[in-house]
Amino acid sequence: MKLGVVIAALITSTIHGTVGVAGGTLMTAMLALLIGVRPVVPVMSVALVVSHFSRSMLNVRAIDWRSLAIVMGCATPMIVVGALLYGLLPVRVIALVLGILILVSIPMRHWAHSRQIKAGGATLGGIGGVYGFLAGGSIGSAMLLTPFLLGYGLSKEAFVATMAVIALATNAVRMAVFGGSHLLDAHYAFMGLLVGLVMIPGNWIGRTFLRRMTPGTHSGLIDVFALLAGLNFLYLAAVR
Repeated sequence: MKLGVVIAALITSTIHGTVGVAGGTLMTAMLALLIGVRPVVPVMSVALVVSHFSRSMLNVRAIDWRSLAIVMGCATPMIVVGALLYGLLPVRVIALVLGILILVSIPMRHWAHSRQIKAGGATLGGIGGVYGFLAGGSIGSAMLLTPFLLGYGLSKEAFVATMAVIALATNAVRMAVFGGSHLLDAHYAFMGLLVGLVMIPGNWIGRTFLRRMTPGTHSGLIDVFALLAGLNFLYLAAVR
């Protein structure tokens, strides 16, 4: 099982480094098949702290600090609320919620893009609060931020860099909440650390692909990987 986790982490982190989102969602979906649904978000919280720290350092010059401050200022208290609620939900409900959130993000992103959303600070802060609540108990909620960060004027490089720091902060808060409960024990924390370390070289490889990718290809890959991850969680909800 450990070898499978290592291989999955390397592949999905390469995707994450390339696309900016969806790689963590894919890793969560694959890990859920190996260790179960309930521990998957706590484990991935640890892994993504490590992974997103490396991605943040690789892309530090492209970070848009203003949009980062707006999103996380509104998201942080809601992440705590969402993470506490996660521990109370039945496993089937967790899988169903994760699958629905990921799948809904696909048409929502295209709807927003077709209307050429122009997001100011107030809009970005409001969506940051919604994102924080959903992100407290799920992986993949960053899809919600995509059209608004792009509508705020971020280039694809700035988007990937800023999303990396948002994800780093989100997972650090979520990990702190889970660490105070039974959901993140020493075994799962070690597994998360292992996954996170393996994801570091994948992030570096992904950055290389990002520089050669057209915006259209970037958008299409987000949809494909989100669809696969969302369907996987619906399957897990059905068979529980």
